[in-house]
Amino acid sequence: MTLISRVSAFALLVLAVLLAVVPARADVFSLGEYSFQPGEEPGTYELVASLPDALVTGRAVTWPTGCTQFDASRQVQAGRARLSYAIRCDRELGRDDAIVTPWAVDGASYASAAGGGTTQLQASDAGVVLPVGVTTTAARAFLVVARDFLGQGFLHILGGWDHLAFVMCLCLLTRGRTLLLLVTVFTIGHSLSLALAFFDVIHVPVPPVEAVIALSIAFMAREALLSRGGEDDAMRRRYMVVVGAFGLLHGLGFATALGEVGVPDGERLPGLVFFNIGVELGQLAFVAGMMGLVALARAVGQGQAFRQVALYGAGIIGCFWLIERTSSFA
Repeated sequence: MTLISRVSAFALLVLAVLLAVVPARADVFSLGEYSFQPGEEPGTYELVASLPDALVTGRAVTWPTGCTQFDASRQVQAGRARLSYAIRCDRELGRDDAIVTPWAVDGASYASAAGGGTTQLQASDAGVVLPVGVTTTAARAFLVVARDFLGQGFLHILGGWDHLAFVMCLCLLTRGRTLLLLVTVFTIGHSLSLALAFFDVIHVPVPPVEAVIALSIAFMAREALLSRGGEDDAMRRRYMVVVGAFGLLHGLGFATALGEVGVPDGERLPGLVFFNIGVELGQLAFVAGMMGLVALARAVGQGQAFRQVALYGAGIIGCFWLIERTSSFA
């Protein structure tokens, strides 16, 4: 093995280790939901926060002046944390009061029964500020909604390691028109299931979906390693069926992420459309980047070495995620 091959192998091995130790989930959005409402006893209030468990820090919540915390609980399920806090205040809270949380969850949804309204939140360096006396916000302009969800979809796919690993296997399985066809079939599949799941037409538990997504990575890595090129029409049809089926499963993962955004009722359709467009743009950017890497590896005479190391790495990571995710079923 030449020096370039060893360097490429080491770099991909480091990437594999990093991907393995980072909690891998099909829904990686750092967004959440908050609610604040009066408690059962006079002068008491309850704050409930739902957000990715990976974002929960040890820093304390800052309460309004005159309020003290007397109870707290935390529940974690499928990578999501539900935090509940009970506070007692020696005065009535007003519209100028606010709660400062330590969780940077830009764009999260917030509802205040104490103030009588809902809004979308913006994060700051200190965290997210929850206005106790929030008022209902006006409907956002169409272009603002489009830009927001387009960006969220783009960032989601670029941060979804499992989805990118699957697309990488497709890029190393074939090329040219066949690759374009498979990426198109994958896109149609996950766009369809994303829409069906988002509008509650189908309901599928998240953990099994995440496990099968991991399996899809290992499967496609194996297919690419065994492929000798020059696929006939029968092989192309087989790939189309398999990739389309896996696309349906990956779309369920996208739907989980979009659902965590807390999409307002009036923005559900444009939110879905532009989130999906953002995902596709991010996917195309990744495919273009992969094609550039493949071309570079071939230019220096290391195309086959790059391909094998990348596919073996993807297969190992897929198997690791499969074991990790199935072991969490219990």
